[in-house]
Parts: sequence; structure tokens; C-alpha cells
Amino acid sequence: MSRARLFQFILVRLLPLLVLGLLSARAMAQADPPSRVARLNYLEGAAVFAPAGDNEWIDAVLNRPLTRGDRVWTDKGSRAELQVGSSAVRMDGQAHLEILALDDRSAQLSVTQGTVYVRVRSLPEGENFEIDTPNLAYRAAYPGDYRIDVNANTGTTRVTIHSGTGAVYGESGEVLALGGGQQITFRARDLSQMATQESPPQDNFDRWAADRNRREDQSVSARYVPREVVGYQQLDAHGQWMQDATYGPVWFPKGLAANWAPYRNGHWEWISPWGWTWIDAAAWGFAPFHYGRWALIDSRWAWVPGRIALKPVYSPALVAFIGGAIGGARPGVAWFPLAPGEAWQPGYPASPTYMSNVNGNLTVQANATYANQRKPEALTSISAEDFHRGRPVRASWLRVAANTLTNAQIVPPPPMPERSVVAQRKPAAVGRALPPAPPKVQVAAASAPVASPVQVPSQTQEQPPSRQDKAAKAAAPAKPEPVKLAAAAPKTVPPVSTPQVPAVTAAPAAPTVQAKSGEQAKAAAQARRAAQKQAEEARAEQARADEAKRDKLARRAEQARREQIAKRAEQTKREQLAKLAEQARREQQMAKQAELDKREAAKRDQARRELVARKAEQARREEQAKRAEQAKREAVARRDEQQRREAHARQVELARRAADREAQALREQREQREELQARREAQEREQAQQREQAAQRAAWARQQQALGEQWRRDQTWEQQQRERARQRPYLRDDRDDRRSRPPEPQRGIPIISGPWS
Repeated sequence: MSRARLFQFILVRLLPLLVLGLLSARAMAQADPPSRVARLNYLEGAAVFAPAGDNEWIDAVLNRPLTRGDRVWTDKGSRAELQVGSSAVRMDGQAHLEILALDDRSAQLSVTQGTVYVRVRSLPEGENFEIDTPNLAYRAAYPGDYRIDVNANTGTTRVTIHSGTGAVYGESGEVLALGGGQQITFRARDLSQMATQESPPQDNFDRWAADRNRREDQSVSARYVPREVVGYQQLDAHGQWMQDATYGPVWFPKGLAANWAPYRNGHWEWISPWGWTWIDAAAWGFAPFHYGRWALIDSRWAWVPGRIALKPVYSPALVAFIGGAIGGARPGVAWFPLAPGEAWQPGYPASPTYMSNVNGNLTVQANATYANQRKPEALTSISAEDFHRGRPVRASWLRVAANTLTNAQIVPPPPMPERSVVAQRKPAAVGRALPPAPPKVQVAAASAPVASPVQVPSQTQEQPPSRQDKAAKAAAPAKPEPVKLAAAAPKTVPPVSTPQVPAVTAAPAAPTVQAKSGEQAKAAAQARRAAQKQAEEARAEQARADEAKRDKLARRAEQARREQIAKRAEQTKREQLAKLAEQARREQQMAKQAELDKREAAKRDQARRELVARKAEQARREEQAKRAEQAKREAVARRDEQQRREAHARQVELARRAADREAQALREQREQREELQARREAQEREQAQQREQAAQRAAWARQQQALGEQWRRDQTWEQQQRERARQRPYLRDDRDDRRSRPPEPQRGIPIISGPWS
């Protein structure tokens, strides 16, 4: 094949793949951030954590969200639990776990050492939950409980299925389905089995995981929020659920300080791709600060989850930032929690569908009025330096006077911090056993997203500070920078260090009586514009150089990957040739041996021939018996396999029915809440009607009382007139006239019909 035809063949085969890759990269750049995250839910002992793109291990904290690229390592004798949506991942001591992918449709974890116990509570159609190891990849097919043991010393992986079903995948596409009660140990990457056991006994770690499952099943908070809400389990022990006439189910935390307010006891940290993320210091401080809203009910702060969807959308912090002279003399950053019914505006670009899902179909208004915007007890403010460095807000927050909030306006979140003021992380304790470096190649399922062994940094990710930058930052005094709040989303910083061009500012002129002339001001403005233009050109040139450098790194990575593939193909070819040579040698030896046997048989006499014939007949009969026994064993094995498949089908049907019952229970709970709301509204209307009738009766009684008083006054006046008439002397005898006078009429109390007649 000529070079031209070869080039044409490669172009025709690779061009669609390149176009598809470019379109996929563009779609990923414009995609919304994932709607779910993971969280370190429980910790016994000590654990360390390494953020994505950073090789320095720090002490793990409970409320920091975990996403793609993050790694967790548990110390010896320690145990940890991670919540990934409604699923739980439990780690034993000296276990290394990395999140390869975590989004709305897939969760892909990597275990390179140690033991993990995974409980998949729900697995809707189209979603993927996968565990990758250096030997294999396990993918769950139905909800269930399974355990993965990775022995880095022997290079083996043991998969135990306590309940549910799934499949393991090898490096070359081998697939093996597994069901409940099975335990298989694999070596290498071709699903070579070392040991198999049915219904293995439980150890201490299995019993601990089962106890955590029972606690999770008995959670009270699961009655009020979906199990996809990360961190709902901690609400049971740190607060109380109550029913409110306005907001429905609300949760009141207990043990709060006197001046406590939401988003005041914790710190801020920049976490890609969301940006500024609130990390609360309380053990329960995850779900109430990333889902729902906060409200003041009878002077007490209450978390209002509202009608959270079955697939809730994670938010970095449900607050609104305000601008103005709030921090006093130094530049400051101030925020307040959103109240129920108020839409949240993220600081990053998002699609209308994402905005509708994250706000529960609420519309974001440009000039909206917020309930907590003018309340000093709800507002928290710290200096811009403390905000960008991630210092605890509780120790340095500033009180804001009520009169300063009159002209405060809503502003976008602060922009991405510079590398010189990035939050300082506390490294792990000296002397602690840190995890070993993970293997460069791991097995992943065929259709699952596989992380490339050579990661090229992207411009949309935050580049962590190097050790030289940290040392320089520690030596030089930190200079507070003013907070610049832009209307657009925060701009990202290229990962490659860019030389900072100092901004040219006009020096303050000495005080003089006469002002500068117009020509001097124009010259200074032109100089500033020229300096800014020069700085922008320098940054653009540096960005182009960085882009070229990244392209070069990508090409090198691709070349290394191709060379690795070529080496593997060459190694496979050599192994196949060696196998063929070994087979040819064995066939030649067998042919020689057959020739010798033939010559030996020709030299034998007739008596030996009869003996050989009898032995051949006996061997034939023994072979027939062996074949019959083998057929019998195969029939028994097929029957056992059929029974095992039927048992597996029954387990799958039971799991599906349990999921249907749980969905039916959720629908009944929702219908009960709606019926209770309708009953409450009818009761309120009836009470309002009763109050109106009571008011009418009171008005009628007052009117009747006034008429009675008037009647009594008239009676008294008539009685006085009669008394005066009796006492007046008569000039003549007019008794006959008095007898003939008609009797005076008697007046009574008039009755007015009431509103009920």
C-alpha cells in the first residue's frame, strides 16, 4: 500500500472520530454543572483528602463537596462513609478511593487499594454506577449491596455480592455476570479466577456496614426530603421537624449560639465548576445550605426544604450578595440567606432548564425584593481578604448597622481569586501514613467514561498553587485586594502560571491650590489606556503561548499513548509466535514418539499383540465410563445453574417490587400532604366565616342594647309626666271626664331581626 493510499485510509477512518471529539469537547464546555455531588458523610478515626489536580494531601472535612478528580484515603484502623446521591460508599482502613466521574447519569469510582462496601439504593434506567480496580471494573445492574477488596501486594481483586446483580468487565472486553451470594477472586486483567465461594461469612466490616444500613433505613428526615438530598441523615440527631401552617414541614436546629444566622459558621472556598462554595462547620451543615431555603419563624431560624424533586439539584450556596460600603474602611463581602419562594441566581453560566430545576420552577427577577435583604440579623459581612483566603467567618464577621442597608444593592458573586490570595489549605499531620501512588492503568467498563492516564489541564479548572508560590506567599505580607463584583460570570484563570503585569495607576498628586489642566488629565488617561492595552496584549500573548504549550503536551500524551498501544501489540504478537513455536515443537516430539512406538509395535510377536488388544478394549471401556460420568456431572451442573438463575430472577423481581412499593409510598405521602393542605385551607375559610358571623352578632347586640336604653328613657319620661299630672290641682270636678278618657297606650322595647333570621 502506497503512502498516499495509507494517508487517505487513515484520514477517512480518523476524521469522523476527530470531528466527534471536537463536538463532544464543545458540548462539554457549554454543558451545565452536574446536579449532584458526593460528601464525606461519616468518619471514624482519621482520613486525608486530595482535591482534583492537587497532589498535596490535607485533613478531610465532612461538609466539603466531593466531585470528579477528588481522592480520599483512610488511615489504618479508620472507617469512612461517602454519600453519592442516594447510594452509600463505605471505606475500611487503608483504602484509597478516587472519583473518576460524577454527574446526573453516572457515578464512576476507582479503588486502587483497600476494601469498600457499596450500597446502591436506587438505580433508574439509563444511570450507571461503576467501581474500577487495577484488575477489573464492576457495574451494578440493579440496586443492592456489594463489596470490593483490592490487594495491592498480590495484585488481586475480590468481588462479593451480598444482594442485587451486576457484571465484571475485563481489559479485553470479557464480561461475567454475578448474582447475590457470590464471591469470586480475580487476578490479572482477563477475569482469571483464583477462588470462588457461595454465601461467604460476614466479618466486622460487613457487620459495621449493615448497622449503618439500618440507621439509614430508620432515618426520620427521609420522610420529609428525598434520599437524594446529600447529608439528610445528620438532621435527625441535631434538630427537630415540625409542621408550619405557611411553609409545611420545617426543621429547627438545636444548640445554636445567640447571634447565629445561616451561612455564618463556616468558610468559603472556590470549587470548580461551581465557584464560591459555602462549607459549614456544623456536623449537620450540608443539606440545609445546598438545598431549600431559610426562614425566621417566631424569632427562630428554620430550614424550609419545600417541595424538593426526587432528583434534587445541588447548589454551592443559596445566598445573595450585596454591595456598597459595608465592610467599613476595608473592602468587604456581604451576603444573606434566601427565603422561601426566592429564586437563586448562580455566578456561572447556566441553561434555562438548569435554572428551572435548581429553583423549583421559580423565575429569577432582575430587581427582586428579598425578605432578608434589610435585616441586620440575617446579614453576614467579612473583609475581602478573609473571604478570599477561606478564613472562618465566625471569628471575623463584621456587624452591619441597619442604616447602611438602605442603599445596598444585589451584586453578582465575587470573581475567581488570584493565585496569590487562594485559600490556604492545612496539610496532613506530619508522620501520617499517606496513600501510595495509584497505578497509571486501570480497567473500566467498555461503555463507561475512562479517565485518560495523562491529564491535560483545562482553562475551566482552577490550577492549585505550587510549593514555590506558597512559600513566596508565606514570606511576603498579604496585601488585601478590593472585591470587584462584575455583572458577568467569574472568569477563569489559565492553568499555566502567567506573569503578572502590574497595573499602571496614576500617582496621587501633591496638594496644590490650582487643579490640573485638561491636557495633563488627557495625557494621563492616554498613558493609562496605553499601559492597560499593553498589559492586555501581554496577557493575550501569554495565553497563546500557554495554549501552544498545552497543545504540545496533548500531542506528546497522544504520541505516548500510541507508542504504548504499539508496544502492547508487539508484545502480544511475540507471545503468539512463542505459543505457535511451542506447539510446533510439541507436535514434532509427538510425531517422533509415535514413530518409535510404531517401530516397537512392529517388532513385537503375536502373543504381545493379543495382550495389547485386550488392554485397548479395557481402555475403551474405561473411557466410555468416564464419558458417562462426565455427562452426568454436566447435567447436574446445568440443573444447578438453572436453579441459580431462577433464584436470581426471583431476587430481581423482589427488588423491583420493593422499588415500586417505595415509589408508591412516596406518591401516597405527596397526596397526603396535598390533602392536608387542602383541609387546612378549608378550615381557615370556615374560621374566617365564623369570625364574620360573630362580628355581625356583636353589632346586632350593640344596636339592640341602644334601642333598649332609648325605650327605658322614654318610659322614665312618661312616668314623670304622669306623676306631674297627678300632682297638678284640678279647678273643677272632672272625674267623669277622666273616666271617659281612653287609656294611654303602653310602649314596649322594639326588636330588630338579627343577621341569622
